[in-house]
Amino acid sequence: MKLELRRQDFLKAWQITERFVAPRSTKDTVAGILVTASESGQVTLEATDLKTSVRCDAIGVNVIEPGFAVVPADLLGSMLKKYVADELILDVNSERGLLNAGKSKTKFAIIAAEEFPKIPESSAAENICEILGADLARMINDGGCAASQPQDFPKYIGTCLFRTRDGYLKVISTDGKRLALSQMLCEQINKDDDLLLPAQAIKELGKTLSTSYADKSVKILADGSTAWFNLEGVEFSIRLIEATFPNYERILNNVKVTEMKIKSSDLIPVLERIDIIARTTPAHIMAMYLSPNGEVKITARAPEKGTTSEVINAEISGENLQVGFNVGYFLDGLKILSGDSNIEFSGDEGQARMKRNNSDDFLYMLMPARLSAQDRIAEDEMNKEESSEDVPESENENYEQQAAPENPEGENNQQ
Repeated sequence: MKLELRRQDFLKAWQITERFVAPRSTKDTVAGILVTASESGQVTLEATDLKTSVRCDAIGVNVIEPGFAVVPADLLGSMLKKYVADELILDVNSERGLLNAGKSKTKFAIIAAEEFPKIPESSAAENICEILGADLARMINDGGCAASQPQDFPKYIGTCLFRTRDGYLKVISTDGKRLALSQMLCEQINKDDDLLLPAQAIKELGKTLSTSYADKSVKILADGSTAWFNLEGVEFSIRLIEATFPNYERILNNVKVTEMKIKSSDLIPVLERIDIIARTTPAHIMAMYLSPNGEVKITARAPEKGTTSEVINAEISGENLQVGFNVGYFLDGLKILSGDSNIEFSGDEGQARMKRNNSDDFLYMLMPARLSAQDRIAEDEMNKEESSEDVPESENENYEQQAAPENPEGENNQQ
């Protein structure tokens, strides 16, 4: 196989493909990219990590001699990015590869093409729906923010559920302590279905869509074991996860004890400062004190580091509330909301639900964390420092109440 490459054009397809290579795999074949050049002049790049695969049509290539070869992704990719010359020659035979850029030449070992895994074809798959790349990228970013690491157990906490129902496409994730749901009315839904997919692969897909295919249409297909995301000249295939996603509709409730309306951009910097102390503790906990008079006081305490407190104004209705949350989890939801946000609290033992004002396209549910006696006393200590007065006995009694467990297994794992 011998190819003449226009480096900048060819590199676009190469960078999309190399996202799905498995460089740390014990199998050399999946550490490379299969390059296939046909007699008609078509060049295709393929890569897989055995769970996620991509097939991409390359541009900026002139086929001098047709053929195929598996080339090491990291080596050739690095060379393509570092070269200055835009006209390159890639010459590969059964024993070695040669990249020629004028006076610069690089020889490299190739990988046995016969052992490269066969990437599944979508020809027999059913068409589920079609959506714009930018919209799907946003839904993946929003709906996938509550997924945990893929090695965690049970399996569903490292996944994103794609669900088509009643004209809507939904992307949902949960790690047992929180849940994120993004939905959009989709005119081109052909079948109601549930696709449970690995979150890590889906997020890589989202990055590719947002950077290279935002204005392109994405067709989603499935056959019961694999899902495909087809674009112009690119096909992603992702193996479905065999697990049962929780019945999230049963988990969510509409109980509202206290409600806060606030700009996310006002609250985020406050929590990021609170997090400087909170993140030094294992539980990463902050205590929130909400008053219907329009004040939110937020504190965090680390025995070896110190105590911090901030007050911010907000539109608050309902009852006084003292409740604890993991600061990082709370920030994750706020950063998705970005604008005016509406946060409903179900009490000190119930869930909090974040939504965009006047929109149902995103929901973030977060369970409260247990506040220790020290976390509750932190507020008392700060009041003493500010006023040099003791906190009234009636207020101390409130500190003895207990908040909800951090991980309510019984509720979140209902099927």
